[in-house]
Amino acid sequence: MEKSKKDLLSKEFKVATQIYECNENDETVWFTKLAELLKDDMSPATTMKALRTLVDWNMVKAEYGPTAKGRAGRLLFIAGESKETIKQIYEKFWKNR
Repeated sequence: MEKSKKDLLSKEFKVATQIYECNENDETVWFTKLAELLKDDMSPATTMKALRTLVDWNMVKAEYGPTAKGRAGRLLFIAGESKETIKQIYEKFWKNR
């Protein structure tokens, strides 16, 4: 079976590119939604571990705000400094998955 380009990415970059895609489409994204979007690629626990790593690396920032149902949640965004890097990875490996 042939691997898709997205399979070449680390778990952290899969999480980052999914967050980037949501941000670019003006969709709010929080952990539960992110885990659901990535359920075919990784478990929720793996998603959380990758997300914590990205926050530690200052590639992803989290701000409290309303989720789709109006409840409070930690909304996820790509940090400004790493936006261009994640954009390039998204364009090359994730966009046409």
